[in-house]
Amino acid sequence: MKIGFHGLGPASFPYVNYSLVQLNEFKLATVFPPVSLLGLFSIARSIEKRNNPLIVFGYSRGAIAALRLCRILLQRQIKIHFLYLIDPISYYGQLLRIPSNVEQGFACFQRNGARTPILFGRFGKGIANYVFTNTHQANRFITEQVSLLKNSQPALHEDMVYYSFFEATIPLLSVLREIV
Repeated sequence: MKIGFHGLGPASFPYVNYSLVQLNEFKLATVFPPVSLLGLFSIARSIEKRNNPLIVFGYSRGAIAALRLCRILLQRQIKIHFLYLIDPISYYGQLLRIPSNVEQGFACFQRNGARTPILFGRFGKGIANYVFTNTHQANRFITEQVSLLKNSQPALHEDMVYYSFFEATIPLLSVLREIV
C-alpha cells in the first residue's frame, strides 16, 4: 500500500501539487491533501485491514502529515516499509523525529527558500535536522540537501517534487514502482 500527502494549496495544473495528485491516475499511490488528525486516524483504520508493505510519502506540509500518520501507526504496531519526505515544512520547529516503526527512508530538502511569497524566511526552507528513535534507523534513512538542480538553477521549495521524481539519489517514482 502506498499513501502520500501533497502540500498545502491548489492541486490543479500548473501547481506543484498536481504532479503528486497525478500518481493517483497512474495507480502508483493514493495521494491526499494534508489532513487533520481525525482524517489521519481514518486513513490508519483503512491501513490496519491490509497486510502488505506500506510506503508513506509527503511533500511540504504533507510530509508533516506523513510523519503524523507514522506516529499513529506506531501506536497500532504497524511498520512503515519506506518513508519518503520531500522538503518538509514545519511552522513549529526545525527538528523532525522519525518514529521507530519506520524501517527505512529518504528525505530531500533545500535551504534556498521558496518562490511563493507566503513561505518567507525559514517557512520556505525544508527541515534539515532529523532525530531517530531507533539507532538502526540512522543507517537506513538517507537525507539529501539540494542546493542546485541539474540545470544549475537554485533548488527552491516548489522544485523539490520534480527533484524527487527525477534527480534525487533515490527517486520517488522508483520507490513507488519497485516496492509492491
